[in-house]
Amino acid sequence: MDAAREEFVAHGIARTAVGDIARRAGVSRPTLYRKCGDKEDIVAAVLVRETTEFFVRAQAVLAPLSNAEDRMVEAFVMGMREARHHPLVAALKEFDSESFSRNVFDVNTAGYQGLLAVIAELLSDDSYPVPAVKRALDLALRLTSTFLVNPSDLLPTDTDTNTREFAIRYLLPLMRAAR
Repeated sequence: MDAAREEFVAHGIARTAVGDIARRAGVSRPTLYRKCGDKEDIVAAVLVRETTEFFVRAQAVLAPLSNAEDRMVEAFVMGMREARHHPLVAALKEFDSESFSRNVFDVNTAGYQGLLAVIAELLSDDSYPVPAVKRALDLALRLTSTFLVNPSDLLPTDTDTNTREFAIRYLLPLMRAAR
């Protein structure tokens, strides 16, 4: 998976072939197919690993916060910070920008629905049950994908401070409306 991630960062997902990954990993293509599956399987495995690592970090940051609203704000700040600095996200935006938003935030996939469920569990509390948080998150994630692909000078999210202000002003009302 490390070799695949390195190839995706260097060339983007669309431009990376299984042969490139095998070469970087020092194995033959048949061995890579046998051990890891096809390109789609490899992409999924890399994205699952990256997402899992993010959620482990997020859980440590969000768990001490006392309510769903604070967790929503900090989750958004953390996610946008990750998007600004993560090499794989930068590569996706640079090399695969047309498909980035569509593939990462494709609401009709099991991956997106799973992502929604995991985040909702992290954020929910007695005031904001999981179904309400999922509704708010669905809209928040769609907004996030837009800001990642097309940042706005009118609504900047280029620093943690700007991102936190945006979340408080715009995402918390979404959460409240979703209850």
